[in-house]
Amino acid sequence: MDHLLQQRLIDLHGLSEAGEFKTHLQTIARTMGFERIFYISARLVPSSLPGPGGFAETPLILCDYPDDWVAHYQGGQLARIDPVIAACNATRQPLSWDVRAYEPEAAAEVSRLLHDAIDAGIDRGISVPIYGVSGEYGMVTFVADPETPARPLDDTALLRDCTLVANHFHMTLRQRIGNDPAQIETLKLTARELEVMKWAAAGKTREEIAGILKVTPHTVKFHLYNTHAKLDVFSTPHAIAKLVYLGLLEPPGLTGSKGYRMV
Repeated sequence: MDHLLQQRLIDLHGLSEAGEFKTHLQTIARTMGFERIFYISARLVPSSLPGPGGFAETPLILCDYPDDWVAHYQGGQLARIDPVIAACNATRQPLSWDVRAYEPEAAAEVSRLLHDAIDAGIDRGISVPIYGVSGEYGMVTFVADPETPARPLDDTALLRDCTLVANHFHMTLRQRIGNDPAQIETLKLTARELEVMKWAAAGKTREEIAGILKVTPHTVKFHLYNTHAKLDVFSTPHAIAKLVYLGLLEPPGLTGSKGYRMV
């Protein structure tokens, strides 16, 4: 992660309004080489099915897609047949997508949607779903610039940066203007759990952390999962973002700071 992107993440902590967060996410996306953004945040009604179900609160949506595309997509209720949405809802991992990949087996209605998305320039990108165990949900989508040569959206470093940015953005926004119930005083991480998270934030694998701390990879996994449970999160990037916000962790580049609504 380069220095400019690191500073953009630090600057998030000075924002307090949805419009400011939207503008800043657009700036972050362009710093990373993307053209457009889509973000949704809400709490979910409990569901036994994978992916988001109904919303327990009015979702907040930050979006800079073309107005005519938004009107077409919403007017036709196209989310119900969008294969990219279905793929995002079926995973808890960052997803690189290209609508062309769904074309060969698409039904006629879906095929029209995919071609319309290409015409609108919403054809390639990376989406990062974010889940909290108490129903917190978010998703950040970065859309590639259709005018530039195709970028390797499945690049490991790019996916890692998108995941960290998305989790840090979501956590900061929820803390500043949302309803996130994080309570610092109830957080009881051990010194070893914080040490494991420090090395995870530095990009080390479980095996590398085990070597550094002279423990087994299973022990590292145990500490990571304990940390996830205490922080009320499902993933290590989300845990890193939460610890940074709470001032309990300072990973490289993030030091020195602490119906729907569409904006």
